[in-house]
Amino acid sequence: MRLPFAPLTIASFALAALATLLPSAQAQNILKNSDISLSGLYQTTQDSSGNGITDKPTGSGGGQVAFRHSYHWWLGYEGSYGFTRFAERYSNQPFPIQHNMHDFGGSYLVTAPVGFFGIHPFALAGVSALIMSPSLNGGQNVSYQGRPAFNFGVGINKALLTDHFGVRLQYRGLFYKTPDFGEAALTTNATRLTSEPMVGAYIKF
Repeated sequence: MRLPFAPLTIASFALAALATLLPSAQAQNILKNSDISLSGLYQTTQDSSGNGITDKPTGSGGGQVAFRHSYHWWLGYEGSYGFTRFAERYSNQPFPIQHNMHDFGGSYLVTAPVGFFGIHPFALAGVSALIMSPSLNGGQNVSYQGRPAFNFGVGINKALLTDHFGVRLQYRGLFYKTPDFGEAALTTNATRLTSEPMVGAYIKF
Protein backbone atom coordinates (compact mmCIF):
# COMPACT_ATOMS: atom_id res chain seq x y z
CA MET A 1 0.00 0.00 0.00
CA ARG A 2 1.30 3.43 -0.94
CA LEU A 3 1.43 5.83 2.01
CA PRO A 4 0.59 9.42 1.00
CA PHE A 5 2.90 10.95 3.60
CA ALA A 6 5.86 8.59 3.03
CA PRO A 7 8.15 11.29 1.52
CA LEU A 8 7.48 13.62 4.43
CA THR A 9 8.02 10.84 6.97
CA ILE A 10 11.39 9.92 5.46
CA ALA A 11 12.52 13.55 5.44
CA SER A 12 11.41 14.00 9.07
CA PHE A 13 13.35 10.94 10.24
CA ALA A 14 16.42 12.12 8.36
CA LEU A 15 16.34 15.50 10.10
CA ALA A 16 15.75 13.89 13.49
CA ALA A 17 18.62 11.48 12.93
CA LEU A 18 20.95 14.33 12.02
CA ALA A 19 20.09 16.22 15.19
CA THR A 20 20.50 13.08 17.34
CA LEU A 21 23.73 11.70 15.90
CA LEU A 22 25.82 14.85 15.87
CA PRO A 23 27.94 15.20 19.04
CA SER A 24 26.72 18.12 21.12
CA ALA A 25 29.81 20.32 20.62
CA GLN A 26 29.87 19.65 16.88
CA ALA A 27 26.12 20.28 16.60
CA GLN A 28 26.45 23.61 18.40
CA ASN A 29 29.23 24.64 16.03
CA ILE A 30 27.56 23.55 12.77
CA LEU A 31 23.95 24.34 13.63
CA LYS A 32 24.39 27.51 15.69
CA ASN A 33 21.54 29.97 15.02
CA SER A 34 19.63 27.25 13.15
CA ASP A 35 16.41 25.31 13.72
CA ILE A 36 14.49 22.43 12.21
CA SER A 37 10.71 22.16 12.20
CA LEU A 38 7.87 19.81 11.36
CA SER A 39 4.43 21.26 10.59
CA GLY A 40 1.00 20.08 9.53
CA LEU A 41 -0.90 22.13 6.96
CA TYR A 42 -4.25 22.44 5.22
CA GLN A 43 -4.10 23.36 1.54
CA THR A 44 -6.73 25.36 -0.32
CA THR A 45 -6.24 26.55 -3.90
CA GLN A 46 -8.11 29.22 -5.83
CA ASP A 47 -10.29 28.33 -8.80
CA SER A 48 -8.78 29.43 -12.11
CA SER A 49 -10.25 29.91 -15.58
CA GLY A 50 -9.00 30.44 -19.12
CA ASN A 51 -9.56 29.23 -22.68
CA GLY A 52 -13.11 28.30 -21.73
CA ILE A 53 -11.85 25.90 -19.03
CA THR A 54 -12.34 26.23 -15.27
CA ASP A 55 -10.29 24.30 -12.72
CA LYS A 56 -11.71 23.88 -9.21
CA PRO A 57 -9.10 22.14 -7.01
CA THR A 58 -10.02 20.23 -3.86
CA GLY A 59 -8.64 21.01 -0.40
CA SER A 60 -6.32 18.63 1.43
CA GLY A 61 -4.07 18.08 4.42
CA GLY A 62 -0.31 17.85 4.20
CA GLY A 63 2.93 18.60 5.95
CA GLN A 64 6.25 20.40 5.76
CA VAL A 65 9.77 19.93 7.11
CA ALA A 66 12.04 22.96 7.14
CA PHE A 67 15.54 24.05 8.07
CA ARG A 68 16.26 27.66 9.00
CA HIS A 69 19.51 29.50 9.61
CA SER A 70 20.01 33.09 10.75
CA TYR A 71 23.28 34.67 9.63
CA HIS A 72 22.30 38.11 10.98
CA TRP A 73 20.33 39.06 14.08
CA TRP A 74 17.23 39.62 11.92
CA LEU A 75 18.03 38.04 8.52
CA GLY A 76 18.39 34.42 7.42
CA TYR A 77 17.12 31.78 5.05
CA GLU A 78 14.89 28.71 4.97
CA GLY A 79 15.05 25.51 2.95
CA SER A 80 11.88 23.42 3.03
CA TYR A 81 10.06 20.43 1.60
CA GLY A 82 6.26 20.28 1.61
CA PHE A 83 3.88 17.55 0.55
CA THR A 84 0.15 17.35 -0.06
CA ARG A 85 -2.25 15.43 -2.31
CA PHE A 86 -5.34 16.89 -3.94
CA ALA A 87 -7.35 16.79 -7.16
CA GLU A 88 -7.80 19.16 -10.10
CA ARG A 89 -11.41 19.33 -11.28
CA TYR A 90 -11.46 20.63 -14.85
CA SER A 91 -14.83 21.69 -16.22
CA ASN A 92 -14.31 19.84 -19.51
CA GLN A 93 -13.25 16.52 -17.94
CA PRO A 94 -15.59 13.85 -16.52
CA PHE A 95 -13.18 12.81 -13.74
CA PRO A 96 -10.85 14.79 -11.46
CA ILE A 97 -7.08 14.38 -11.74
CA GLN A 98 -5.56 13.48 -8.37
CA HIS A 99 -1.89 14.23 -7.82
CA ASN A 100 0.80 14.58 -5.19
CA MET A 101 2.32 18.04 -4.98
CA HIS A 102 5.94 18.23 -3.85
CA ASP A 103 7.18 21.70 -2.89
CA PHE A 104 10.95 22.26 -2.72
CA GLY A 105 11.38 25.81 -1.43
CA GLY A 106 14.13 28.30 -0.71
CA SER A 107 13.29 31.60 1.00
CA TYR A 108 14.80 34.64 2.64
CA LEU A 109 13.79 34.94 6.29
CA VAL A 110 13.21 38.16 8.22
CA THR A 111 12.63 37.86 11.98
CA ALA A 112 11.51 40.63 14.30
CA PRO A 113 14.54 41.73 16.37
CA VAL A 114 12.47 41.92 19.57
CA GLY A 115 9.87 39.46 20.84
CA PHE A 116 6.50 40.46 22.23
CA PHE A 117 5.41 38.46 25.32
CA GLY A 118 7.66 35.64 24.12
CA ILE A 119 6.21 35.72 20.60
CA HIS A 120 8.62 36.29 17.70
CA PRO A 121 7.04 37.31 14.36
CA PHE A 122 8.72 36.46 11.05
CA ALA A 123 8.18 36.81 7.31
CA LEU A 124 9.41 34.80 4.32
CA ALA A 125 9.71 35.28 0.57
CA GLY A 126 11.40 33.14 -2.05
CA VAL A 127 10.94 30.62 -4.84
CA SER A 128 9.76 27.01 -5.02
CA ALA A 129 10.02 24.17 -7.47
CA LEU A 130 6.65 22.39 -7.55
CA ILE A 131 6.28 18.87 -8.89
CA MET A 132 2.77 17.60 -9.59
CA SER A 133 2.92 13.81 -9.70
CA PRO A 134 -0.39 12.14 -10.67
CA SER A 135 -1.43 9.34 -8.33
CA LEU A 136 -1.48 5.74 -9.50
CA ASN A 137 -5.24 5.22 -9.34
CA GLY A 138 -6.67 8.74 -9.68
CA GLY A 139 -4.23 10.40 -12.05
CA GLN A 140 -6.13 9.62 -15.27
CA ASN A 141 -2.85 8.57 -16.97
CA VAL A 142 -1.55 12.13 -17.42
CA SER A 143 2.15 12.98 -17.10
CA TYR A 144 3.81 14.62 -14.11
CA GLN A 145 4.57 18.32 -14.40
CA GLY A 146 6.90 20.85 -12.80
CA ARG A 147 6.08 24.48 -12.13
CA PRO A 148 8.17 27.34 -10.71
CA ALA A 149 6.41 29.26 -7.96
CA PHE A 150 6.81 32.36 -5.84
CA ASN A 151 6.43 31.54 -2.14
CA PHE A 152 5.77 33.90 0.74
CA GLY A 153 4.67 33.62 4.33
CA VAL A 154 4.19 35.23 7.72
CA GLY A 155 4.01 33.66 11.15
CA ILE A 156 5.10 33.53 14.77
CA ASN A 157 7.37 31.40 16.94
CA LYS A 158 6.61 30.84 20.62
CA ALA A 159 9.18 29.13 22.84
CA LEU A 160 7.89 26.58 25.36
CA LEU A 161 9.74 26.02 28.66
CA THR A 162 13.12 26.50 26.94
CA ASP A 163 14.53 28.64 24.13
CA HIS A 164 15.44 25.46 22.24
CA PHE A 165 11.89 24.19 21.65
CA GLY A 166 8.65 25.86 20.66
CA VAL A 167 5.56 26.02 18.49
CA ARG A 168 5.24 27.72 15.10
CA LEU A 169 2.08 29.16 13.53
CA GLN A 170 2.42 30.19 9.92
CA TYR A 171 0.59 31.14 6.74
CA ARG A 172 2.37 30.14 3.53
CA GLY A 173 1.30 31.09 0.03
CA LEU A 174 2.34 29.76 -3.38
CA PHE A 175 1.69 31.70 -6.59
CA TYR A 176 2.14 29.77 -9.83
CA LYS A 177 0.65 28.79 -13.18
CA THR A 178 -2.26 26.34 -13.10
CA PRO A 179 -1.04 22.88 -14.17
CA ASP A 180 -2.15 21.33 -17.45
CA PHE A 181 0.01 18.17 -17.31
CA GLY A 182 1.12 18.78 -20.88
CA GLU A 183 -2.42 18.38 -22.23
CA ALA A 184 -3.84 21.07 -24.53
CA ALA A 185 -7.37 20.20 -23.36
CA LEU A 186 -6.39 21.17 -19.78
CA THR A 187 -4.55 24.42 -20.56
CA THR A 188 -5.99 27.54 -18.93
CA ASN A 189 -2.82 29.70 -19.03
CA ALA A 190 -4.09 31.15 -15.74
CA THR A 191 -2.17 31.71 -12.51
CA ARG A 192 -3.47 30.85 -9.06
CA LEU A 193 -2.76 31.06 -5.34
CA THR A 194 -2.40 28.06 -3.05
CA SER A 195 -2.82 28.90 0.65
CA GLU A 196 -1.31 26.73 3.38
CA PRO A 197 -2.00 27.65 7.02
CA MET A 198 0.37 25.61 9.21
CA VAL A 199 0.95 24.67 12.81
CA GLY A 200 4.01 22.80 14.01
CA ALA A 201 6.96 22.53 16.36
CA TYR A 202 10.61 23.49 16.05
CA ILE A 203 13.92 22.61 17.69
CA LYS A 204 16.48 25.41 17.88
CA PHE A 205 20.20 24.82 18.19
